[in-house]
Amino acid sequence: MAPAQIPSDMIDLLEGDALGHLATIRADGSPHVTPLWIDHDGDTILVDVRVDRVKAANMRERPTVALSIVDPRNPYRHLDITGRVVSWSEDGWREHMNALARRYMKADGYPWFFEGERRQIFRIEPTGVHYEKGDE
Repeated sequence: MAPAQIPSDMIDLLEGDALGHLATIRADGSPHVTPLWIDHDGDTILVDVRVDRVKAANMRERPTVALSIVDPRNPYRHLDITGRVVSWSEDGWREHMNALARRYMKADGYPWFFEGERRQIFRIEPTGVHYEKGDE
């Protein structure tokens, strides 16, 4: 199945300061939803998560996820993505978190690094995309 495409006029939600709400599936089948910073590489969604977090374990073990992003300037404009985690890696996570901190916090870098911290960048391929432009 070909990956779903995100409309070009909605990509700004993946490049601005809107938080994503990531839904993963727990071992007992119940949903786990958490806000987080988001990024993208084309239509692939990137999330940078500490390896010891529930959402990280859920994504590694059950790769079906959903993501909702609401425009902070217009709550009727939103992007909803269902997808599948296709890979994860610790490569480049520190640089990625610094770039996200510059974007989300207007900071020089991510301020909460700690000794021994480990993170992974999860790559999510969209399988379904729904959006509302908020102008109707």
